[in-house]
Amino acid sequence: MPVISMFYGIIVRMFFMDNKEHKLPHIHVEYADDSAVIAIPDGFVLAGSLPKSKLKLVEAWVEIHKDELMADWTLAIKGEQLFKIEALNYMTHKISTLELQDNYQLLLEFDNGTKKLFSMLPYLDAPVFRILKDEAIFRQVKNQNSFIEWQPYEIDLSADTLWHDGVKFQ
Repeated sequence: MPVISMFYGIIVRMFFMDNKEHKLPHIHVEYADDSAVIAIPDGFVLAGSLPKSKLKLVEAWVEIHKDELMADWTLAIKGEQLFKIEALNYMTHKISTLELQDNYQLLLEFDNGTKKLFSMLPYLDAPVFRILKDEAIFRQVKNQNSFIEWQPYEIDLSADTLWHDGVKFQ
């Protein structure tokens, strides 16, 4: 089964002549130990599962590339050679380093060398972020380059949000 795209640790494949079981045009998506069958062009999960943050990325990628996906599907069910599809790369900023600071602040260095201080305090009253008021949980933040995340809580913030809302740090 050919790999038609890869991004953020996600592998996207399309089988040849694979229109019997699911009856709909679809792709097979893998991330770490998870896998799912995703309908195209609408992005519905037909089988399996992916972490929520990765599913969002796949859904965005499917929306952007639905025409190319449908063209590849037409080729695949005929057993013809598939075309690679551009990876999802919509983030304009990448996080190089992440350092925890006092008072729910994060010091971030971006790929262009700019450092910014980002305060989580304004976010902590939002329902999705409330659990981060527990400092032990807050300190579990991980840098994923295009976003930061708290696993297994499925909480994340994009690098672009951190860039735009962060304060330049000298």
